[in-house]
Amino acid sequence: MPQQRESSIAFIGGGPRTLGILERLAKNSGTSSGPLDIHVVEPFEPGSGRIWRRGQSALLKLNSLAGEVTMFTDSSVRMAGPPAPGPSLAEWAAGIREGRIRELPDWNPELADEAASLSPQSFPSRVLHARYLQWCYAGVLRAMPPEVTVHWHRCRAEAVEPAAGDRHRVRLSSGFAPLTVDAVVLATGHAEETGTDSGFAEFAREHGLHYQPPSYTADSDFSRVAPGREVIVRGMGLAFIDLMVLLMEGRGGRFEQTSEGLRYRPSGAEPVLLVGSGRGVPYRCKPRPQLHGSPAAVRYLTESTVRGLLETHREVDFEQHLQPLLLRELAHGYYQELATGHPHRITVGWPEFQAAVDRDAPADELRKMLADPADLLDFARLDRPLDGLSDPDRQTQISRHVAADLRLRTAEGHSESYGLFLALIGCHRAISAIPQDRFSAASRPAMAGRWHSFFSYLASGPPPARLRELLALHEAGLIRFLGAGLRVWPDPGNGRFAAAGSAGSASAEILIDAFLPVQPEPVPVDRQARMLGPDGRPIPGRFAAGPFTSAPKTGAFSRPGSNAPAFRENDALAHRLLAWIGARTPALAEAVH
Repeated sequence: MPQQRESSIAFIGGGPRTLGILERLAKNSGTSSGPLDIHVVEPFEPGSGRIWRRGQSALLKLNSLAGEVTMFTDSSVRMAGPPAPGPSLAEWAAGIREGRIRELPDWNPELADEAASLSPQSFPSRVLHARYLQWCYAGVLRAMPPEVTVHWHRCRAEAVEPAAGDRHRVRLSSGFAPLTVDAVVLATGHAEETGTDSGFAEFAREHGLHYQPPSYTADSDFSRVAPGREVIVRGMGLAFIDLMVLLMEGRGGRFEQTSEGLRYRPSGAEPVLLVGSGRGVPYRCKPRPQLHGSPAAVRYLTESTVRGLLETHREVDFEQHLQPLLLRELAHGYYQELATGHPHRITVGWPEFQAAVDRDAPADELRKMLADPADLLDFARLDRPLDGLSDPDRQTQISRHVAADLRLRTAEGHSESYGLFLALIGCHRAISAIPQDRFSAASRPAMAGRWHSFFSYLASGPPPARLRELLALHEAGLIRFLGAGLRVWPDPGNGRFAAAGSAGSASAEILIDAFLPVQPEPVPVDRQARMLGPDGRPIPGRFAAGPFTSAPKTGAFSRPGSNAPAFRENDALAHRLLAWIGARTPALAEAVH
């Protein structure tokens, strides 16, 4: 029998991505793989990590429904390893209510109350989601074969260096001994705060102002944002929504449902937010998750179509090859639900309408097939709703847009918004399956910029309740809109920050960039998640997975039954890690093969 040598893997970062890979290692490694030490380097709790940690405001919520969040693979996932079904977040909460789940990390009455009322249609708090992730992590530890030991190092990794024997030395923060391992997996999630540009930070220091650079909102210190102060806010995505929650309700204000609608009762501790962005409007809220018609199967951006593109073209161009298929797929998802779920809203039969979509019929032709011309899917207006509008009262114009978006995406009679949403998710899945090295050079910035922005704007918006709260805060005078095309600059003339957009201009002593930090240079990886060195060649034994890499962006958790790309990636990476370890250890090689 070959002599067994203890092997080791270090995971830098212990959030959901590491959790998913560990679950696949547990399911794929078998029971005779030899001694294996797994080191998880994570300053917060493993499973949830920094972004989803339990120690954040209970007011902050996921923008996904509890029934659409899972960390478990099922039979829909196309992967080499066996699935390991388990409860979605909503099913986990039901298990707690029914007494089937008892192992609860750091439970308290507030969490018990939320779990007791949580349904698949609820938007859960992040602190409840943290417990779900930590419960999943505890289950993965129990599922590990006896030869595998997982160690948690509650610290930060400062560097990864070469070590003797083609191994890797992971330097840890002060007080912790370094780790020497056979393989390293970088899974740090979203970037932390990065250096600032445009001179905002230096200008703030010189003039006694306050500048908050891009950051994860729950990590930000808003103590210098005093009550009543005007604050320029750049960005209207999810980071802005979190900022709004923390600086309003988080400072003691409260929302009340009155006969006239939702109203906000200030505490007096709130600032006044002057907010704008490129589009000038918040992300579209999550649509009501219900179809009334026939579910739309993928029709244009199919696996066979993508395979044909890869076989025909050495490089796939996003704008030339994919964008026409993508737009047609979105139109198909939207119009099929409109036609089959609400047939009174079209003037022809669905086959005739579908034929028009197939041949990219012009807007004027499609409009004639609609009972209400307002139902036309206008991609330009969808993406930039304020363009071309001339209403002099821009504040009312923007608030009316938000109210209309709420109505169209949540009303029982407008399920076409959900048809569009599902088609968008399907397109993202198809595009994410294309290896990055097969895209043309021009495609990569287009995908990271325009496509990612469009996808996030339509598919990654806040819960509808947040936009209702935004309107109530606007009515209370605590939020003013600066509009689209927002420009922000330091103004030495008056020693303040200045801003101007389509809905107005402003100056203030506080500027907040309400968006996540951007990784200056993504960590380059190949299609096998191997980190690439300066020469473009894989670094033996080093892997990376997550939004900070050059790979397509996929969520660490996903909807059940969706063949989630991240789950496929986790399984493939687990197999590569086992093969790498096995190739270095004869006993492990026998187990893997």
